[in-house]
Amino acid sequence: MPRSATVSPLTYRRDAALSGACLALARYGGHEFEHHVHDELVIAVTEAGGAECRSRLGRERSGPGTIWISRPGDFHGGTVEPGTRWHYRSIYLDEAARSAICESFGQAGLMMRQGLYHDPGLAVRLLAAHARAEAGQDVAERQTAWLEAIAMMMVRYGEWRALPQAGREAGKIARVREFIAGNFERDISIGELAGMVGLSRFHLIRSFRREFGLPPHAYLNQCRLIAAKQMLASGHRLAEAAIAAGFYDQSQLCRLFKRTYGITPGTYAALSR
Repeated sequence: MPRSATVSPLTYRRDAALSGACLALARYGGHEFEHHVHDELVIAVTEAGGAECRSRLGRERSGPGTIWISRPGDFHGGTVEPGTRWHYRSIYLDEAARSAICESFGQAGLMMRQGLYHDPGLAVRLLAAHARAEAGQDVAERQTAWLEAIAMMMVRYGEWRALPQAGREAGKIARVREFIAGNFERDISIGELAGMVGLSRFHLIRSFRREFGLPPHAYLNQCRLIAAKQMLASGHRLAEAAIAAGFYDQSQLCRLFKRTYGITPGTYAALSR
């Protein structure tokens, strides 16, 4: 019989689109984490199960909806008891990644308060941003989910007590909207749009949402859907319409089309003939 392979409980990937963050997916059974330190800011969000987390603040118990923040150089350890599990998604932000986040928000520095926080709302945001990165969705959508989750975390557990207020940048935001409408077939990043008009990434997202009621990536998807509808109505095949409109594949088009219009692209095409 072939020997079964040992599967690592921890897998890593780095996403340049998310400020260069290193993302980890952890699936531990019984395990002892000896005291150690990281040179990164570490954010661990529990999906299932839990563990005893130890730091200079004492002993605390993680569980679903908890967020464990460990600052660079702060020791920590923990225990997953035998017969139990701890499943979590974590984010590692080294100095370069932290600088990139500061740039995205137009800020000079970033510091978080170490601790274990029970915050289901923020946990959902962070887990969703992590999962979107793993799924490889559109770069603008991934970046928007990422920056909004980081913004919420910074307001609640960072030294930044308030984020910059989005000014009325109507002219700049109109330029961004026109650019998206004329280039929707491309995979446009939030960084490209922000650099085009001289705004921070998060400032752009907030201003765009305020002006038009939805963030840039959602407007981009609407432009793509309209283009796909027009192609389907004129007799183009589903796969052809999906690629020409800028979707990764026809499954992405089908999912967004049904969610937006309540019917599948195939049904719409049949009704248009």
